[in-house]
Amino acid sequence: MYFLLGISLTLAFLLIVNMAAAVLATGWWRLMSRPILTLSVNTCARVIFMLRIGPVAAALVFISAFVVPAYLLLEPEESGEVVSGKLAIIAFVSSVTVCIALYRVFKTGMVTRRLALNWQKNATRIAVDGVDVPVFRIVHTFPVMAVVGIIRPRIFIAEQVLAALGPDEFRAAIAHEYGHLRANDNFKRTILRVCRDLVILPVGTSLDRAWAESAESAADAYAASKGRSTALNLASALIKLARIAPKNTGPAVSLGSCLISEQSGDVTERVRRLVRISEETSPTRMPFLHGFQTASWIWSGALTLLLVLHLSDQRLLLTTHDAIEHFVRILQ
Repeated sequence: MYFLLGISLTLAFLLIVNMAAAVLATGWWRLMSRPILTLSVNTCARVIFMLRIGPVAAALVFISAFVVPAYLLLEPEESGEVVSGKLAIIAFVSSVTVCIALYRVFKTGMVTRRLALNWQKNATRIAVDGVDVPVFRIVHTFPVMAVVGIIRPRIFIAEQVLAALGPDEFRAAIAHEYGHLRANDNFKRTILRVCRDLVILPVGTSLDRAWAESAESAADAYAASKGRSTALNLASALIKLARIAPKNTGPAVSLGSCLISEQSGDVTERVRRLVRISEETSPTRMPFLHGFQTASWIWSGALTLLLVLHLSDQRLLLTTHDAIEHFVRILQ
């Protein structure tokens, strides 16, 4: 019963802390979305991403730094406490959400992998100057230009894209896809998928949409950072592909990054932003890796601080254990 109670409490706190933090993050986004959207597209994408994964990260840190150590170090094995029906229900719901999240990510990943393999089966590999990932020409009803894969990414380009775009426009479009590669957007989409499925409440959808739009704009800005002419060529490429894209259809790559898709909708705002970038007096630099480095330092510093506090003073663990005991009594 000792370990069953510990596992149940861990699952319960995972669900409760995640849900509470997700509600707070969504509420904060609704209040602060306008000023955040005025930031640079790269900064905006990083902020939204951190807001979306923050609740799950907070829940995992709280469990690993407080709940589990407090329970293992301070809870006697013969406490006589049992898993009540209410606690069992909460733990069961939490375990179901974890299983659903992992299953959906696995299923989506397998569907995307099968789609990529199907594309590659009838594709022709082409050489593109300056591109160090495999590039394939495919036949598709939609003007696909997409990066698929995380560990071994590949770029797939529909024949009509090659026919519609001029050499400079094509290089600009490739630069856009490199922006997704540099930002690890496919990996981020996987993480966001897990975070979305771990919350049983219908919250966070606005953050998901905002991040997707910001990620596209950030990739546009990365391409535009190559020069004013590249910005204009990418704007021209977007217009051409939007014109030939059939309505109510798309490439259906859930964990891939596409130049345009059915979900992209109107590309007018992206084109306007690219034109504004081309008119700037100095090129814009997009530090894609800075966000990951900053976040890593923040989380590493926070975990190190918690470890030092635990080793120097156990009052935090005693307080946490008292809160756990109170929580168990409430659910009895």
